[in-house]
Amino acid sequence: MQLTSSLNLRQKRTLAMTAQLRQAISLLRFNNAELQGFLVEKVRQNPFLELRQAPGDGLRDGAGRPSIPAAPSDTARRQAAEQAQAGLADTIAAPPGGLIDHVERQVGLAISDPGQKRIALAFLQVLEPFGWLGDSVEAVAADAGVSMAEAQAVLAVLQQFEPAGLFARSLAECLRLQAADRGLLSPELDRLLDHLDMVADGRMQALAEICGCDMARLHDCLATLRQFDPKPGLAFGQGDGPIRAPDLLLVEQGGQWAVELNGSTLPGVVIRDDLVPADEKREAFVAEALAGARGLKRAVEQRNASTLAVAAEIARRQSAYLDGASEHPAPLKLQDVAGAVKLHASTVSRITRGMTIDTPRGVLDLRSFFSRGLPRAGSDDAADNVSTGAIKQRIRRMIAEEPAHAPLSDARITETLRSGGVQIQRRTVAKYRTLMNIPGSAARRRKGAAGRAG
Repeated sequence: MQLTSSLNLRQKRTLAMTAQLRQAISLLRFNNAELQGFLVEKVRQNPFLELRQAPGDGLRDGAGRPSIPAAPSDTARRQAAEQAQAGLADTIAAPPGGLIDHVERQVGLAISDPGQKRIALAFLQVLEPFGWLGDSVEAVAADAGVSMAEAQAVLAVLQQFEPAGLFARSLAECLRLQAADRGLLSPELDRLLDHLDMVADGRMQALAEICGCDMARLHDCLATLRQFDPKPGLAFGQGDGPIRAPDLLLVEQGGQWAVELNGSTLPGVVIRDDLVPADEKREAFVAEALAGARGLKRAVEQRNASTLAVAAEIARRQSAYLDGASEHPAPLKLQDVAGAVKLHASTVSRITRGMTIDTPRGVLDLRSFFSRGLPRAGSDDAADNVSTGAIKQRIRRMIAEEPAHAPLSDARITETLRSGGVQIQRRTVAKYRTLMNIPGSAARRRKGAAGRAG
């Protein structure tokens, strides 16, 4: 066999990720405050860019309408714009990183295959704020259109992310991931994690026999478990955030909800090409600066248009919740909104990250309108699904109304929900109860007995 070298010419069409396209995509994930800070920095770098702050404070009057003051004079507007532009950078605090941002960065570092990244995004959509999965792997695989084996392979990678315990499906798995990460997962501890219900019931002697150890070793294992964080996601921006005006305003027009950008938190981008004499516009620096300014303005306009389209579709689908006719948002997925506005689900995910809207129910995060749902018995229509928020509320109400001497078991709650038409499993009831910090029936029974004895 003879090896030779040759030179061939071929043509192919590919999608190039240009600098302008990357900039347009990056703007989608900014809320108004973050975008404002980004634009201030661009103004410092480009002498032909100017920001003009719109009047108003983004608040509502007594009738629930956006409060719009009288238009100022041209001189007052120019002075206000100059003052806002000069002092804007000093008043904007850097936003804290959240759980979604933290995980997205790790996905970019750990997963290079586009197909696996798409599956990782599907898991990210059901990640609860405290770090657990909010839905089953089967449901995520079905949403992503992949096999269980492919979904589980990506989940195994996600469960290696920091902090340990993310993407767990149960308390036992969350603690097991942390124990394995620290090299503390002994055979006794592993068996203990399989029988956490016995810990809640106080059956220590029987548990020691199952774990194959004495009581001293069992207490050592329990002490190890107390070192772990059962909700590792709460470390990422779950406390009270900085108070800021909403990014969007919800207004009623003709009996329907309409969405507007909050102009008081979003400055307008102005290109000052009038500052350049005609004979200097062809100079390299001037031409590049003007092109960059025009590209930035187009990217901001595209970001604003996409944001309004997504928010308007969310408001349309959640009108019953906004009107007060429903206590909880209807089941809604990112893919539902993405298909309606003809955007990719990842684009919708970027837009809704950290974006807030002023509604009759208060200032809400756009992400709060997305909710998983469980199917109703005998119905294959996703529109009939019951939202997880409504199911959690039912569980909370049932437990609040139970007799103190005979608390409801998870199995009994499951039967009651099923009789009401909700297709739910007992482990799902146990997970929702745990997420609401409600102890098991045995612990509630002991508490009730102690109350009667007192």
